[in-house]
Amino acid sequence: MENKTLNLLILEDNPDDAELAVKELEREGFTVKWRRVETEKAFRKALAEKPDLIFTDYSLPSYDGVAALQIRQETVPEIPLIMLSGTIGENVAVECMKSGATDFVLKGNLSRLGSVVKRALKEAGAYWEHRQTVEALRESEKKYRNIFENSVEGIYESTPEGRFVRVNPAFSKMLGYSSPEELVSNISDIAKQYYVDSEDRRRFQQTLLKAGFVKNFEFKARRKDGSQIWVSNSTRAFFNEDGKVVRYEGIVKNIRKRKKAEEALRQSEEKLNQAIQGNSIPTYIIDNNHIVTHWNKACESLTGFPAAEMVGTKKQWLTFYPAERPVLADLVVDGATEEEIDEYYEGEHHKSVLIEGAYEGEYFFPNLGEKGKWLFFTAAPLRDHGKNIIGAIQTFQDITKRRNTEEQLRQAQKMEAIGVLAGGVAHDFNNILTTIIGYAEIALMDVIKDESLRNEIEEIKKAGERAAALTRQLLAFSRKQVIKPVVLDINNVINDTEKMLKRMIGEDIEFQTSLEPELWKVHMDSGQIDQTIINMVVNSRDAMPQGGKLIVETANVDLDKNYLSEHGIEGTPGHYVMLAISDTGSGMNKETREHIFEPFYTTKEIGKGTGLGLSTVYGIAKQNKGFIWVYSEPGQGTTFKIYLPKVKEGVEPEEKERTPVGSLNGSETVFIVEDDDRLRNLTRKILERYGYSVLEAENGEDALRVSEAHDGPIDLMLTDVVMPKMSGRETAERLQPLYPQMKVIYMSGYTDNAIVHHGVLAPGLNFLEKPFSQEGLARKVREVLDR
Repeated sequence: MENKTLNLLILEDNPDDAELAVKELEREGFTVKWRRVETEKAFRKALAEKPDLIFTDYSLPSYDGVAALQIRQETVPEIPLIMLSGTIGENVAVECMKSGATDFVLKGNLSRLGSVVKRALKEAGAYWEHRQTVEALRESEKKYRNIFENSVEGIYESTPEGRFVRVNPAFSKMLGYSSPEELVSNISDIAKQYYVDSEDRRRFQQTLLKAGFVKNFEFKARRKDGSQIWVSNSTRAFFNEDGKVVRYEGIVKNIRKRKKAEEALRQSEEKLNQAIQGNSIPTYIIDNNHIVTHWNKACESLTGFPAAEMVGTKKQWLTFYPAERPVLADLVVDGATEEEIDEYYEGEHHKSVLIEGAYEGEYFFPNLGEKGKWLFFTAAPLRDHGKNIIGAIQTFQDITKRRNTEEQLRQAQKMEAIGVLAGGVAHDFNNILTTIIGYAEIALMDVIKDESLRNEIEEIKKAGERAAALTRQLLAFSRKQVIKPVVLDINNVINDTEKMLKRMIGEDIEFQTSLEPELWKVHMDSGQIDQTIINMVVNSRDAMPQGGKLIVETANVDLDKNYLSEHGIEGTPGHYVMLAISDTGSGMNKETREHIFEPFYTTKEIGKGTGLGLSTVYGIAKQNKGFIWVYSEPGQGTTFKIYLPKVKEGVEPEEKERTPVGSLNGSETVFIVEDDDRLRNLTRKILERYGYSVLEAENGEDALRVSEAHDGPIDLMLTDVVMPKMSGRETAERLQPLYPQMKVIYMSGYTDNAIVHHGVLAPGLNFLEKPFSQEGLARKVREVLDR
């Protein structure tokens, strides 16, 4: 046959099958120009173009190859038509040949397609060609019979009533029968009996009668011994000219293993789901397409997004970020490098040591809740048996409370460290200031005529006094000042100072009070509460340069463990008196709030403030076993709340008897024990000016030696509290048995636990605070000696 371009028409609903047939022809040396159609309308139209050859699939969605044969017989009977089929019964093949098909080829055996086509293209009607066709049909039938007998899948033919008329060995074995004959010879309605569920049979037949075929219909089949197996049935119905079913032909596959695997997978999935849903830790899972497959109740509670909105979507980012971006689970699924993950989490993550490819970290998510949340999160890959990543699981734990507590603890530790430093500086500085002020006062007493020199010395004295005021504020912050607490009603203090406060803030600021009528009493130093209110009011005034509103409020509050814990306060739950100062000023950002109570920290211009006002308030609150809390946002104003413990029952106001002091002069013997040489010399000079006899020692051990060498009484000992080797308290206790009538005055820039407890002076002890003036020293000495 001359090799020319073959015009081929293919009636086929599967483009892959059509292309395979064409490639087989090309392999046999044909040059093919082909066209594929699917519908009857397209088939009829294509026939009008008179192709050289027709291929048609036997099984088509809307009609079959027999119908195509009929159309070809009516229009172009001279064109050869070859039937292609995946599986075809012997009877069907014969019927097709009788209906006019030139030949048929199984799709699984396309290697013979070339020879079939060559035969088909020979002159139609030639006897020898007809014999070849018949022979080829016999060969095909033989091969089909071989396939039928040896197929591992069950093949059957049944009557419309449900009796099997022909089955292959695989099918009889599948149903537990010894041979196909045993199954076929049973005249009972076995087809009905082998459906475990009658509803399955009804749906199967309904679909089959409606569409003419059923593909991969899965159901449980009953075997001969009553046991059950899962099968998949694909069946075609054959109709007569009247449209009635004449028989069924089908293929049945045993899918027991697949169903068992699916059941195992379903149970595994159910267990996984139960484990995830029962987990109190927020947990979700995504697959390797980044689609959420699990979203547990805890995750719903954390994010506010129900599982119904999340499962089946790629919206996991929506619950954590304001704009779309990968979450850690997404990065794990994509196999991101640590450097790539670092770009998203700013180094706040690290590899997990437990699971390969897993990560964990801590990060702040501003979109969670009203104020955002700190979360500790982990993400680990999920792998199949081949260790391929098929998804990722991510968990979250809300650590906001812990992070806040840690931050507050760090802040408290920092403030404590600053307090120790401030107290130490104030102590040493007070010795220097006492010397400066004292010598300035002595110089003023000696300068009579030189007025300009006197003015200069007075300026030195004033500068020293201003410096002394600053050191007192540092001591207040470090809680190392000595206080004299009394029972106070804060409302009375506010009412007494209201006029002064209004003058202080100016007319452009509205002053309001909201005071609890039955306010509880507190036990604290009266000067401290004055200092607290004034400092806070001044701070609010400075935050409102254009005017505004200032509110002073008091209230009785009960604070529980939860409140203290949430605010990172190491306090005791109980009854507290709250003093609040609120303003409508400029407010503060987070950075300012973190430093607001630190000494010398100020946002004011140079020369407008020392940065010690709020530090003093902080120290006063702490010293009185209370605490201070600030609420502020930029542009939203500020509220400071101080909480002071309610006074204990039975605590009475402490009234100190004062002995009127006349002349400050005296002739008694005073023993000065002070380790600062300049301060000791100054104190000696002052007391000698007032007529006292003075002994002096530089420390406790030296004091014991001086006392042993002294022959006579010691009326009063003036001792520093904090000294090397031996404290002032210990020195006094060592000398007291030797001088029973000796009185003691303790002096210091700040005190340790030798004479005070949390800054409160022990009962019966005399204390002189540094820096002191010469008159203050003389008055204190005279006052104690005259008791």
